[in-house]
Formats: sequence, C-alpha cells, structure tokens
Amino acid sequence: MKRENKVQEPEHLVDRDTGQHLSKSVMECIYARRSVRSFRPDPIPEEVIRQILEAGRFAPCGGGGEPWRFGVTKDQQRKERLAKAAGEQVWITSAPVVLALCADIGNAFPSSDFERVVNDARFGREFVPYTEQCPDSRAMAKFWANSVPFLPGAQINLAAVSFGLGACWVGYLDTDEASRILGLPEDIVCLYLMPIGYPAERLEPASRSDLRSMVFLEEWGRDAGMTTGPAD
Repeated sequence: MKRENKVQEPEHLVDRDTGQHLSKSVMECIYARRSVRSFRPDPIPEEVIRQILEAGRFAPCGGGGEPWRFGVTKDQQRKERLAKAAGEQVWITSAPVVLALCADIGNAFPSSDFERVVNDARFGREFVPYTEQCPDSRAMAKFWANSVPFLPGAQINLAAVSFGLGACWVGYLDTDEASRILGLPEDIVCLYLMPIGYPAERLEPASRSDLRSMVFLEEWGRDAGMTTGPAD
C-alpha cells in the first residue's frame, strides 16, 4: 500500500549572506530527497561542492580500496555532450554542476584468494570463471565495478539535500563516450552522472510503500510489526 510522505520540500540550508550551513538531521534529508530534473541557474558555492564531495569521500569501502573518483563539470558545452551520451536527456544541461561518478577498473576483477571466496559465496563457484571467459575484458571490468559509486553517490546525494540542493541519478549512459568526453585514462570509467542544483520547482511529497510490507522478522512471512514512521 502506498503512503504519502508529508515531509515538505527541502529548505535552503545555507545562509546566502554568511555562507553558514544550517543543521538538518540525516533522517530529514532522507525524507526530503527527491529526483530533481529541473534546476535554477543559481551557481553553487565552491565550498558547498567541496563538502558534498567530502561526503562521498567518507563512504564505506570494502578493504579500504576507495576505488571511486568524482568529476565536476560546469562547462556548458561539456554538459551538452554528456547529456547526449545519456540518451539525449537535455534536462541535464540545466544543472549548474554535473558530477561524474567514476570507478577505477584497473583491479575490478576478483583476483585475491579472499575476493574469490567472497564472490563464490555470493554468486556460486561457476560465476567468476564464467565472467573471465568474456572476450571484452573492459566490459567485464565495468560490470564488476558497476556498484562502486553507489555508496559514495548516496552520501553525495543526501549531502546535497542538506544544503538545499536537488540531484538525480543518471544511469542511462554510454559509459565509454562519457569517459572520452571527460578525458579519463583507460583504467577509469564514468559509470553514472549526477546533475546537482537548486530545484526550479516545488517538490511534491514522496510516495512509498508501507514499511510493514518491506520488513520481516527472523524468517520470511513473519510480521515484524513495524509501522510507517511519523514522516508519513
């Protein structure tokens, strides 16, 4: 059952006169987050961009590898080329900043004994050897790295909301073309775009399924008795 989230649209949380960041809780940012595809032309202060990227830098990373890289694009012509690589999604060009969420694919294949054990447990013993037979090793490296930007990207998105900004994940992307547009080296690939800016329109409340329909206790089918929180 769908429930209407009654959290109001994100307020601007940066004092335009002092540049001071006004506090907002993590849960408030989660409830306020929307996929924004229409932006005002207002520039984003450099310090705000830096802090947003800091949120991505401190994302959890398995083994401390930190295989993510972040690109910052403001140039209008480059944004237009990226929008074309993203299936002609012209709205992307209205964002004052487009972040490129990239991954280092140089060591993307599971290679160590521990990585093989982990992936055998997750996918079965036949899966990793099967992927190694693919003639397009770069495509397979991108496949293994596809989830690399997820955690830092989620933190970047929420950090943007905390500054009164809106953002949207863009996964429909010619990743090789985007990587060429950004001048990336062979072992770095752009996997997603995230246009960021101040929302141009009032953001409608989100609609989500009731928490109770998503949670089970101990085993499938056993009701955890959790109801949707006060934001709904």
